[in-house]
Amino acid sequence: MKAWQIVLLSMLSLCGMGLVTNPDRAAYETYAIEQVGELARDQCTQAPAGLGILLQGPCRAAIESFKPQIRPLLSATTTRQNWLFFSIYRSDISIPAVNFNGRVESIGIFNKFCTYKTP
Repeated sequence: MKAWQIVLLSMLSLCGMGLVTNPDRAAYETYAIEQVGELARDQCTQAPAGLGILLQGPCRAAIESFKPQIRPLLSATTTRQNWLFFSIYRSDISIPAVNFNGRVESIGIFNKFCTYKTP
């Protein structure tokens, strides 16, 4: 094989690998629902002293009841920057019941996600 054929074949292989291992938006939404639920549950434990124990139960119940509404919210507020080997996802999330507002940013690579910015 000639050098240009090897380079071309290598580039096509790398592009194909990037497209196959780059997770899609539906996979991100499933991942993000769990992440946002965990972040919101953490908010429940940050209640003022003395009230924390009393408020944790209702706070967690509010989060669980809000979970079915998170996917449409994510679909409406998520942007995806698709780079060849990875994607960057940015979602603006607001859960008024537990006073949770902010932007969650994650990177998707090799069919895995890593969240690097949370409120």
